Amino acid sequence: MTNEERDYLFDQGLALSSILERVCVELLGMMENIDDRVEISRAISKLESEGDDVFHAANDRLQLMDLNNDDRLQIFSILRHVEDIIDMIDELGKTIVRYNTRTVTNGFKASVNSINGAVKKFVVIINAMREYNPEHKEQFYRTVNTFDAFKVDYEKMYDVLIYELFSTPHDIVDIIRCKAIYDAIRDIFTAFEVSADDAYKYIVSKG
Repeated sequence: MTNEERDYLFDQGLALSSILERVCVELLGMMENIDDRVEISRAISKLESEGDDVFHAANDRLQLMDLNNDDRLQIFSILRHVEDIIDMIDELGKTIVRYNTRTVTNGFKASVNSINGAVKKFVVIINAMREYNPEHKEQFYRTVNTFDAFKVDYEKMYDVLIYELFSTPHDIVDIIRCKAIYDAIRDIFTAFEVSADDAYKYIVSKG
């Protein structure tokens, strides 16, 4: 891989990360303006479409590069999993609309704030991968561990939220609605965990 090709791929990774940040900003806006959920969900879907375009263009270029299969698949996975997270946030927005969610619980808002924190940390990781120096390996691992911790923290939050949902009186529709949303958020954090694994594998391959 030439330096130009490497720079191009990291540029596309950062472009996807930028779209991910913008998607998250829209989702945060939905928490503050839930009555505008339909319009905001459409805005998220438009950004998701932009992410698809970036991913497919990067993949087309990737196929033309002189790489061994392992390196090609590794780079593909990194880009693919960022796009997957964008897709999942898009699906979360659609779930909010689909279930006609009209109120934002504290747990719901805290979960979305945690997604935002994970996204910001993920952008740091992408930049750290681009500038990686083996002398800073331990620092890089700590950064990835911090990112990976968002999944662990949400699992704990999920257990509390689900317990509260089923241990106190709720309308059955509210139970269905809230569980669908919490499960969708859980899927997003599982995808973050996969991206953390991508980062580990990338650094291991660099020695």
